[in-house]
Amino acid sequence: MTRDLSRSRRTTGSIVRYLPRPPRPDQARWPEVAAYGAVGAASMFALSGGLLTVGARVMARLPLVPRETLRGRRDVAVRAVYPDRVHLDDTKAARRGGVLALRQGGGTVHVRLGPVDGRPTPTTVSRPRWADDTAEPLEVDRAASNGFFWAGTPQTAHGLPTEEVEIDSPVGHMPAWLVRPEAADGSAGGNENTWAILIHGHGSARGEALRVIPLLHRLGLTSLTITYRNDVGAPSSADRMHHLGAAEWEDTEAAIDYALAQGARRIVLVGWSMGGGIALRASVRSAHRDRIAALVLDSPAVDWQDILVHHATSLKAPAPMRQLALWMMTSQIGARMVRLHEPLALHEMTPPFYAEHLTHPTLLFHALDDETVPPEPSRQLAALRPDLIEFVPFEGASHTREWNRDPARYERLLADYLVQTLGLEESVGRVEVPVRAPAAPALEGSIGLRL
Repeated sequence: MTRDLSRSRRTTGSIVRYLPRPPRPDQARWPEVAAYGAVGAASMFALSGGLLTVGARVMARLPLVPRETLRGRRDVAVRAVYPDRVHLDDTKAARRGGVLALRQGGGTVHVRLGPVDGRPTPTTVSRPRWADDTAEPLEVDRAASNGFFWAGTPQTAHGLPTEEVEIDSPVGHMPAWLVRPEAADGSAGGNENTWAILIHGHGSARGEALRVIPLLHRLGLTSLTITYRNDVGAPSSADRMHHLGAAEWEDTEAAIDYALAQGARRIVLVGWSMGGGIALRASVRSAHRDRIAALVLDSPAVDWQDILVHHATSLKAPAPMRQLALWMMTSQIGARMVRLHEPLALHEMTPPFYAEHLTHPTLLFHALDDETVPPEPSRQLAALRPDLIEFVPFEGASHTREWNRDPARYERLLADYLVQTLGLEESVGRVEVPVRAPAAPALEGSIGLRL
């Protein structure tokens, strides 16, 4: 009898017992495959989640980490230099309407140019060469555009006596320029107790105010151009991070305290970009709101959530990453992930919030070609408070470059607004603008540094 090795038979009974058959290969592998699949899916989920978190953290930190502006970036190519004109590569920065200043060698060269007046070749534009503020000549090479247009201090740029003072803020001593009106220099009399506190933008510097200081001086106002925490030359905050105005307004409050201690009766807050947002926040948080007579805002950061989403979208960041970045900036736990000591009150920096709490007359300029701070929140804020806000859109101007686009128009609007709002008609009269002509010859001792 043939023996079957796959089964056994008892010889004394009828019961047969079979050994189990080995499973098919596919049946043996499916738990293993499922396990590997689960591990792979979990790994991919963790990897994607990790990348999302890293991307959101980078996105959240970008506006918070203090840095000098791109002032040193050589964004213009000089192709030919003549005694009366300069030819530049035809780029957005070079062909934009209005006046332009160029720097080379970190400021050893500074030249002021007029509006585009020709196209020497299909790829270049020509601008008149108005003034050289330095002895070193402009060369055929790359150059950095100076959006402040003027360089140095109010003394070196405009010949206005300038005091270097310090403001005692909650984080330390902040340097500031103090320019007092002088009748001998053409200032209107009787307005020196009205102080204009000038606040520069994110990553910028005090030199941003050089475009309006001559007009304020002519009106007879005292100008105090301040710095704030984490600026170059100023003390750092505890976390060494920008708070987008949520904390920096305290430095403006310290400047108001200083002005009042020095005899100021009224305060005008003037701010550019984030400085405009700081001015807005100070106007609704200050203990001296009754002393603030007016605000002047230039391309202000009215809505930081809108700004952050705008830049994240332009970088094609996915919506979950944008939402996570905002959570990191505004929550107690998330703030620690981006090294903030406290979350940012971005919900208090929006058009509806400011519309509800604003009580001061406000002149609001905004460049319609602004790719840094979109103009729509400014328009929305003005629409919500037409009783307080005069909105002035500027065609053809980039971020905080309304003055550069048309100095005479900008100063005319600003002068008329301040004269009317502050009641300066009797002392000022009709002001000729621009007060300091963009083509004015360089003064003795002028420099090319952006300060």
